[in-house]
Amino acid sequence: MFVAVGSTNRAKVEAVKEALKIIGIKAEVISVNVDSNVSSQPFCHETFVGAKNRAYNALKLANADIGIGIEGGICIYEQRYMAFAVVYAANKEGKENFSFSMAFSLPSIMVKHILEGKELGEATDLIFSTKGSKQHEGAIGYLTKVITRKDLYVQPVIAALYPFYNKIE
Repeated sequence: MFVAVGSTNRAKVEAVKEALKIIGIKAEVISVNVDSNVSSQPFCHETFVGAKNRAYNALKLANADIGIGIEGGICIYEQRYMAFAVVYAANKEGKENFSFSMAFSLPSIMVKHILEGKELGEATDLIFSTKGSKQHEGAIGYLTKVITRKDLYVQPVIAALYPFYNKIE
């Protein structure tokens, strides 16, 4: 099996590899640089659209068996800014599925930077005096000190892939 991840982000690619290992699918996994066709910091529904676009763009560009798109986004719920991700999986035959990660609230200092036009990763780098956090721990890693960005994505990747390995219609 050949799986294309619609991103070159290390955390996303490693999450897909780990998820496939957990569910016992042997696959060659490649990352492909594709456009999500949404804003660099998507909000709510745009996050879903970005994940779907990444999955289909990766599927086509790599001529893969399965394309996977992971898009991190932000929604407002109960007057709190919540970060989350959408994972979308699709194949050439038109089978598709999606899942969501858990959501977590963002502190006001991060929200301030986001409202000024920064992406969550940029805000994290500024606040925690680091570089490239979205390739590694991500905001979730710096906030929780336990859960990494890769960890955040593994379970929704598994959930998005279940129709492809658990032949339930």
